[in-house]
Parts: sequence; structure tokens; C-alpha cells
Amino acid sequence: MKNHLVKNLTFTVLILALSGVFSAVYSQKKSIASPAKSGVKLEYKYPEGKTFKYISDTKVVQNMDVNGQSMLVNIAMYMGCEVKAARKMGDNLNLEITIDSMAQNIESPQGTAGGPIVDVKGKSFNMVISPAGKTVNIAEAEKVVYNIEGSGENNMVQAFLNYFPALPKGSVNPGDTWVSNDTIDSKAPTNTMWVPVESKFKFEGTETIAGIECAKITADLSGTRKMITQSQGMEIHTAGPYTGTQVLYIALKEGYLVKETVNTKMTGNIEIPDQNMSFPVVMTVISNNEVVK
Repeated sequence: MKNHLVKNLTFTVLILALSGVFSAVYSQKKSIASPAKSGVKLEYKYPEGKTFKYISDTKVVQNMDVNGQSMLVNIAMYMGCEVKAARKMGDNLNLEITIDSMAQNIESPQGTAGGPIVDVKGKSFNMVISPAGKTVNIAEAEKVVYNIEGSGENNMVQAFLNYFPALPKGSVNPGDTWVSNDTIDSKAPTNTMWVPVESKFKFEGTETIAGIECAKITADLSGTRKMITQSQGMEIHTAGPYTGTQVLYIALKEGYLVKETVNTKMTGNIEIPDQNMSFPVVMTVISNNEVVK
């Protein structure tokens, strides 16, 4: 029973990492403080004819206390992809996404496992975003599926639902701050998620990254994660409040994501209703996504 439990909990953490929920970038639905009208207008442009290559990596450390015994799970995730502007759709951007590679490594009380996720290598799909980063249409990503042993089939929707960080709708000046309240509410074949978050943003000004003049935005994050995972016949509930920070760089001239770093920590509980089990969990996540040449 213990090994079965460890395996199921390990895959729960893996699904969270694969889903992109830790990216902490959300479609802007409501802003209770608007930036000033003068200043710099930040928006995604992704010029046609250019391909932008990204590498993202996520490290998850989950520490659980199961019946007084510490259970530590470490997961490292990696994904490489290409983003290319297919065409304009009114004011929105139709982007072609191609997955170059995807891999994961798991260290748990059961040992070490993982490797490349070959199902998605070379697969492409189109998605539509607004200039401010809101996901308008991501239906094609449902067709790009992959399997992880023990957790079943999943697709690329959750990994890219919030891939492009939300930008302020108005112009901003250095020192401007604004607050956004947003929610991820998504369903996948093996899990459902509900993640409300409050983001307190600040436009720090401009900074040069690898020769690219960028707008720098920072944010303090706080919210709640709720997730239900189906794994090997078990229904696992994970929930708890979290806090974190985000640092974002956007190319001023060409309007594309240059780099994003997010650190979060959740202190909550895991429940397995069928087994009448509940125990505390602390989950720390560090994620980085940046453009490469």
C-alpha cells in the first residue's frame, strides 16, 4: 500500500509540473488599479517570418508528512519549443507552436525515474492570443497528447493555457503598479484545476538582456491551488494557499517574451477520500522560461 501511495502522489506532483500551473501567468480578467495612460505600451507582436525558440525548466520539491513519516519528492521538468507567428487575426495573433523536446526526472522514496516524453516531439498546433497575452483559442492543443505511465493520457492545453504572461492593458511608466485578480479553471483527461490568484505588479523600467532592450515587470503573487487528480484508481485532492514572485522581461521593439522566472511556495493538504487519508504538504516550485538563439 505504501509503495502504491508513493507512486500515486509522485504522479500527482508530475501532473502539476507538466500542467504549467506553476508558471503563475494568468489571463487578465479584472484589474482593480490601472496604470497611467502615458508611457510605454507593452504588447505581444511576434513579427511574421521569425521563429523564436524557448527553453523552460521547472523544479518541484514536495515534502509530505504521511503518518509522521517525511516523504520527499523532487521533480525536474524540461521543455523546448518554437513559437512562430502564423498570421494576424484582427488585433489578435495566431501563433504556431512546435514542441522540440520534453522530459522529466523524478526522485522519490521509490527511486529515480523519468526520461524524454517522446509522444510530443515535433508535434505542432496553433493558438490565438491577444496583444495583452490573453489566450483566445487553444483548442488545437487538445490534439497533441502524451502518456505518462501510471497517470494516463494528457494533452498540451494546460502547459500553454498561460504560457504568455499577461501584460498591462494601458501604457506604463517606471514605478507604476497595478493589481490583477485572475483564475485558472481547467480540465484535462486526468485532472481538474481551479487556481485563483492576486498579482501585484510593478513596472521596474527597461533593462538589457542578452543585447535585447526589455521592459522589466515584477509581481508578488498570492492565491490558492485546488486540484483533483485521477491516478491508478485513486482520486487525490491537493489544495492550499501559496505565495510567490514573478520577474518578466518583454522585448520592447519586437514585442515577444524574452524571459520569465517564477518562484512559489504552497503549504496545504493532500486528501485521498477513498482511503480516508489526509496529510500536510509543502510544495516549492522554481520555474524559468527564456528565449534562446
